[in-house]
Amino acid sequence: MTVVQPRDHASSVDQLREIEAIRRELDLQRKRQALLQERAWRLEKVNETLEQEVEQRHLAEQLARGQSEMLIHSLSLLASAASLDNFLGHVLTATVDQLGAVGGTLWFPDRQTGTAHLHFEYVDSRVIPASQSKHPAARCPPPIGGEPTSTFPDERAEAYVLTYEVAGMPEENRAYIFSLGVRTLLTVPMVLGKETVGWFCIRSSRMDVNEMKSKVRVAEALVGQATLAVQMARLNEQVRQAAVLEERNRIARDIHDTLAQGFTGVVLNLEASSRALRKQNTELALQHIEHAQQLAQTGLAEARLSVGALRPDLQQADLVDALDTVHRRIDATGTIDSRLVVLGQRRSLPREMQVELVRIAQESVTNILKHARAHGVTLTVTFSSTLVSLSIADDGVGFDTKAHHDGFGLLGMQERAERIGARLAIHSGFRNGTEVLVSVPTACADDT
Repeated sequence: MTVVQPRDHASSVDQLREIEAIRRELDLQRKRQALLQERAWRLEKVNETLEQEVEQRHLAEQLARGQSEMLIHSLSLLASAASLDNFLGHVLTATVDQLGAVGGTLWFPDRQTGTAHLHFEYVDSRVIPASQSKHPAARCPPPIGGEPTSTFPDERAEAYVLTYEVAGMPEENRAYIFSLGVRTLLTVPMVLGKETVGWFCIRSSRMDVNEMKSKVRVAEALVGQATLAVQMARLNEQVRQAAVLEERNRIARDIHDTLAQGFTGVVLNLEASSRALRKQNTELALQHIEHAQQLAQTGLAEARLSVGALRPDLQQADLVDALDTVHRRIDATGTIDSRLVVLGQRRSLPREMQVELVRIAQESVTNILKHARAHGVTLTVTFSSTLVSLSIADDGVGFDTKAHHDGFGLLGMQERAERIGARLAIHSGFRNGTEVLVSVPTACADDT
């Protein structure tokens, strides 16, 4: 009997050890299962985020296309509209439409009385003059410098919620706007240099003031065109009509050459980011988004520069540096290969000549990105003892140079070439690409 007891004890110990091993294995299995569940949950969240990003990029792409088309259409009107009021009414309507708003107003300052005078009101889907408006301000102009704040800012756009009393806004004005179903107001100043020449006030029926603020850049771009138009009206009083028309066309071409190229690059980068997100390549998508942001910031800076100075300006020291910037912007789109080739002894050119040659290159590149379906483009600048020439050549589908073409592009390049005494030639054939060649005799370069 004494030999059986140790055996029973050993068996119990083995069972306990086996049970403990099973328990540890079960704990390990539960931990693995929990880890797998956590990873699955995280993967699901990542997929949801990617889907949202794709949708947001798609919406941003559509918005960028719409804004680009609206800006270019407005610029066409800027160059051709005979009436300043017609153009200002168009800008007010376009701004309301682009912001998804319900109405708006246009104001001009009276410096002698320190008040803001209502010029137009966009209500019930139509633009009406102040004489037909029911706005209380049509009879009693409000002060510009309200206390403690002003609803007519001098430097940057401001948004206001109209649910309660607004400091600086007469109560009868607020009550009238509120009665139209308006809940937030975005006021964008028309700034020319250091002077505020007017205000666009955009009305929204939504309460989210942050949503209005998020659309400030779009509003500023459109209002900037109205600012240019106002400045051109001032010039009309100081110089002959022919000189004003020439200046107006030049300004419109400058903005077209910069903004159109910038928005084309933005749209192409957003399209590329959407494709990358669909392939779950987040890093590449972020690179394209950063390129789009840089292009948009550069375009906005150039637009502000044109508004403030009313003449094109280039930061680069000479023609080659400026063309290198154009070349790098092409690369930033990620859709086409580009090369910059410099032949001959590099030398500086008169500023006006440099500006016109760079603008011709920018317009050519914009046309290539929009229409050519090219794989590559080469910018070649040649310096010789008798000639300075610039070539922009692509390997795209080409076009009929004898056919009629609408828009500023080809006509603008021809006028720019004539301004500096250059010869412009465009060679293109079906599926043989296109070359834009502009040549300036050395004598013209020395006389410019």
